[in-house]
Amino acid sequence: MLFSYRVLDASGAVRQGAIEASCQADALELLREKGQVPLELKAQTVAENHRKVISGAQKIRHTDVVAFVRELATLLKSGVGLSDAFSTLLETTDHPRMKESLSRLNTAVLAGERFSAALEKSDFGLPQYVHALARAGEATGDLGNALARSADQLEFEEKMKNEAREALTYPMILVFTGIVAISFIFAFVVPRFAGMFQGRKVDLPLLSQWVLGTGVYVHDHWVGVLFGFAGVAVGAYLLFRSRAARQHMARVSARLPIMSGWIAGAETTRWTSMLAVLVQSKVPILMCMDLAALSVLLPENANRLRSVQDDVRRGKRLSSAIEERRLLEGASLTMLKVGEKSGQLGAMLEHVASYASDKHRALQRSVVALIEPVSILVIGLVLGVVMVGVVMAMTSLTEIKL
Repeated sequence: MLFSYRVLDASGAVRQGAIEASCQADALELLREKGQVPLELKAQTVAENHRKVISGAQKIRHTDVVAFVRELATLLKSGVGLSDAFSTLLETTDHPRMKESLSRLNTAVLAGERFSAALEKSDFGLPQYVHALARAGEATGDLGNALARSADQLEFEEKMKNEAREALTYPMILVFTGIVAISFIFAFVVPRFAGMFQGRKVDLPLLSQWVLGTGVYVHDHWVGVLFGFAGVAVGAYLLFRSRAARQHMARVSARLPIMSGWIAGAETTRWTSMLAVLVQSKVPILMCMDLAALSVLLPENANRLRSVQDDVRRGKRLSSAIEERRLLEGASLTMLKVGEKSGQLGAMLEHVASYASDKHRALQRSVVALIEPVSILVIGLVLGVVMVGVVMAMTSLTEIKL
């Protein structure tokens, strides 16, 4: 049960927030254990929670979770205790669902549960590597820096997604506009020309028959065609929300001459940045490789990373296993070998990830620069075919031979 409260803390300041407890007496006891003097404590009613659900306030966004990890890391690095950090976050958080989740997390920690275990049971939906970093931070006594690296990685992954989304926005708008224009021509322009041939015995060329026939069909069934396009759009959106669909799309794109470099660069950036964060946080190397394999989309890359994990388990050097699997080459592989010899593997992996990220962005710009003219060319060819088909039909009507 969730209770909202107002209390006096040890410094005499008035604080307010929410706390999870089985009853009011337990909530009061939890507040007193933290050295706080309760001023007001009341249970949140079902009606209040219902209003929050209707207003959409119950949904925790990914940005809210990243902000929570970043703020908690900052407080812990500043020397604030875990319990006080939770109190500060509860005081500054206005999100009802976030308050509820934080209260449950705080209650579990106060009850003696390890933070990493409580975090894993929470409803924040954090990736597995965040939990691994939290466990490593607890083991080394450096939880603040471990969470800070988690926030860095979460923000980096979100940045990669946003960059790809922004890069493809204009080509997608261009393609959508072209489809709308072509559909309009087929639905409303071509049928007007087709009407001129009704009742006349004219030997139309095959291209003209296809263009006019398509225009008449789209005009007569425009509602079904419209719903068909909408269904395809919604189906594609729902389909690509699943990881399996994204993996299949990445696998197909990786076979294309131009897209292959872009996909490979993105994959390398993902697993090297993940590995750098984990190694710097003193996570065991075998667990690092397992989590790095989970971070990539292509199954073949995941299998190669797990093969590297098996080689390292048998005693082979990480750089040798990665070189044998051709996961890195050139300057990146050299930096990895230098990092192993100097004992600065985490720092060198960070440089490798930065280098891979720069290459990926350059390839992304090249791919996007190529997609735009190709889209324009395809749309222009379709429109040209329609116009040629109509003109050929008109010349057949007037018996003008080209």
